[in-house]
Amino acid sequence: MNDGIVYFLISVLIINLSPGPAMLYVMNQSLIHGFKTGIKAAAGVEVGVFFYVLLTALGLVVVFQKVPILYEIMQICGAIYLLYLAYSSWPRHNQEQGGANGTKENQANMVFRKGVLINITNPKIGLFFLSLLPQFVPNNSESAWMYFLAYGLIFNLGGIIVNTTVGLTAQSMKSVLSRLSWFDYVPPILFFLIAVSTFMREIV
Repeated sequence: MNDGIVYFLISVLIINLSPGPAMLYVMNQSLIHGFKTGIKAAAGVEVGVFFYVLLTALGLVVVFQKVPILYEIMQICGAIYLLYLAYSSWPRHNQEQGGANGTKENQANMVFRKGVLINITNPKIGLFFLSLLPQFVPNNSESAWMYFLAYGLIFNLGGIIVNTTVGLTAQSMKSVLSRLSWFDYVPPILFFLIAVSTFMREIV
């Protein structure tokens, strides 16, 4: 097997397994609403990844590389959205919101859409496709778009496996975690800290 492919697969494994906003979101939704909602959240975050797969395959990601401020704006928007998630997932507010969301179908659709937005504005995903992925594509290759598409889909598949597993296992741990009254505050606090970290990186 080509060394480049081995290094790429290792990178995919490390990045997909490292905790971030998407994994945290999937876990939170699964714990609160059940594994089916967790799977919906996982589907949403992976559609967000597929957005970047298409951008790179079509060569549009070059726009972000040539005009960095566009990417910075996207990251700031993502940080603002994470602040919203921190607020909306705060236990007391989350319970109030749960009764106001209408049908389960509407709630599932909202969970999916939030998942898409989280990964479109996820710094970890953006950096992978903007900085790391191009290093594995041969220079001056006429079929570069095929490499971007294939490698991007491999990364996407890895994320599907990891986040689906998180959605399923988080629900199975609910009985244990429910005894820890403080655990409900962990996801919103982490969302807040990630948002602050993004603001400091992009603005300061």
